[in-house]
Amino acid sequence: MKQRWYCLLVVLLALPLGAAEMPLNMTQGVTDISGRVYDLHMTILYICCAIGLVVFGIMIYSMIYHRKSKGAVAANFHESTKVEIAWTVIPFIILIAMAIPATKTLIAMEDPSNADLTIKITGSQWKWHYSYFDKDIEFYSTLSTPREQIDGDQTKGDNYLLEVDKPLVLPINRKVRFLMTSDDVIHSWWVPAFAVKKDANPGFINEAWTRIDKPGIYRGQCAELCGKDHGFMPIVVNALSEADFDNWLVEQKQLAETEAAAAAASMSQTLSLEDLSKQGEQVYLARCAACHQPNGAGLPGVFPSLIGSPMIKGPVQGHLDIVINGKPGTAMQAFAKQLSAQEIAAVITYERNAWGNNSGDAVQAADVGHFTSNGAATPQPTAAAQITDTATAVVSHAADTVADTANQAVEAVTKVVAPEDLPTLTMDQLMAEGEQVYAATCAACHQATGAGIPGAFPSLIGSPVITGPVSGHIEMVMHGKPGTAMQAFSAQLSLQQIAAVITYERNAWGNNTGDTVQAADISNYANNGAETPQPTVAAQVTDTATAVTDTVANAVTDAANQVTEAVDKVVTPEASPTLTMEQLMAEGEQVYATTCAACHQATGAGIPGAFPSLIGSPVITGPVSGHIEMVMHGKPGTAMQAFSGQLSPQQMAAVITYERNAWGNNSGDAVQAADVASHGQ
Repeated sequence: MKQRWYCLLVVLLALPLGAAEMPLNMTQGVTDISGRVYDLHMTILYICCAIGLVVFGIMIYSMIYHRKSKGAVAANFHESTKVEIAWTVIPFIILIAMAIPATKTLIAMEDPSNADLTIKITGSQWKWHYSYFDKDIEFYSTLSTPREQIDGDQTKGDNYLLEVDKPLVLPINRKVRFLMTSDDVIHSWWVPAFAVKKDANPGFINEAWTRIDKPGIYRGQCAELCGKDHGFMPIVVNALSEADFDNWLVEQKQLAETEAAAAAASMSQTLSLEDLSKQGEQVYLARCAACHQPNGAGLPGVFPSLIGSPMIKGPVQGHLDIVINGKPGTAMQAFAKQLSAQEIAAVITYERNAWGNNSGDAVQAADVGHFTSNGAATPQPTAAAQITDTATAVVSHAADTVADTANQAVEAVTKVVAPEDLPTLTMDQLMAEGEQVYAATCAACHQATGAGIPGAFPSLIGSPVITGPVSGHIEMVMHGKPGTAMQAFSAQLSLQQIAAVITYERNAWGNNTGDTVQAADISNYANNGAETPQPTVAAQVTDTATAVTDTVANAVTDAANQVTEAVDKVVTPEASPTLTMEQLMAEGEQVYATTCAACHQATGAGIPGAFPSLIGSPVITGPVSGHIEMVMHGKPGTAMQAFSGQLSPQQMAAVITYERNAWGNNSGDAVQAADVASHGQ
């Protein structure tokens, strides 16, 4: 019997003792903190195993030696003060013994003081932005796993979805402080080897730190669900020796000089439309396709389509502005710091000419450079000029709308073809064309393999729609499915393209229905599928003319309304209200709390090494015009944003007044909305 007990004891103790070698156990990591976390984890594991051994040992012993078959008689007592004291005091002592090392470790984890290096980490969908304070180095880090591996066309690599184009580079044996925030939604920066996992929240700064003991490459990923590509947001850290890190800093400065020279040289280059489109396609697939989709169709209700978009069809200046500066309040990021002037020019050219947009515009790097140099330095137009510009833009838009509608009317007339006049293609021809249409229009959702994305986009392999009646398939492709992401393609694809892609889907990936759908079938379905007779050519022309008339009337009405709104919104400096110091301070405190306190702190003290203090700051105690300039236009190369597009003149005046008189600054300056408006002009 004793041998059995010894065997049981060995089995129970073997599990915790061998836990260090188990691949699924917590890793020891490469920092002092990660080692302490690991030791704490193992200590508590041993305590839990010991408690389990005692409790289950007593329970099993009692069941064996005090069972009824051995004649055991249960004791008959009501209570025991000693037992009650024991089972209260002993767990209390155990918890205290566990809490003391845990508290010490937690306190150490939250102490980022006396750091040798500070790095700001900004999460955005779906990439990381690293900024080395006082080093003048910053870059974006994005997933570099080839698309072919993600689509299943290639064998997945060892670091599948855990590899990036530019890793974060850190030195060993130096304390590194991390300041974490976000541009859009909540992310979480997690590297298990460092025992660092901290949320990056928009509008807030979280702190963490590490000191790495061993050189090497360490991997992590975003640990907070942040949108459709959350799983494509890896983290890679390259830890170098101190000497190698110092050399890397020198190399980065040289690389920055080289890139600056290359960017300057690109300003004098003029590329062909073909070259720009080719480069732009690569940039688009790497940077834009995650949201706007490879086919430019976007995701309805989430990311707008770029096909025929007003931004794409409108002035190039507007397109430049949204790519370079983003659009506040939306998922559209600013790419000024993420892409070179040449890349921005290429991707804009591509977007303006792909997917049937065919604007013919070829944007050069020089155009981007000119816009960047002059876009923010252009004097603010006067009230009269604003009204004139708005009226001109509205009238131009109305004219464009009328012209587009007229062109659509002409196209509608020329496209009217009787079903019997449509061509009949062979299966091979339909499959070849259908594969191209599918790759450009459908593969982003249903995947190139037709397998879809479980829970999001259904598989087309053996699907009831695919293997069911052809009429149901045609209905789905032409009119979509309300309440789902399935769009209606009747206005996006020609009859021939719809026929080809349906034929392809019904015969690819092993479906092999043998169905060949012709353009005439689509036309007949459009005429009779909904039991509504197709209108004659004359009726179509009449309907189109009526639509043109309605569009013209609506465009003119909208133009008049927009001009009226523009006139109402223009406030001249002399028309701005003059507030008292108390009114400005009260409003300014509210604006500061919601807009500025996340960085500069509610006390105005800032975060040393990250966000400057406003108490006695040269900007605060200096000329008012410099303070207004900083708030309106920000400070390039820093975290200080431009607030001219986010706050009204009154709000900017109030917050500037508050900053110049709070926390003991007491400048006595009362800045009015008229001062801000005059500075802008």
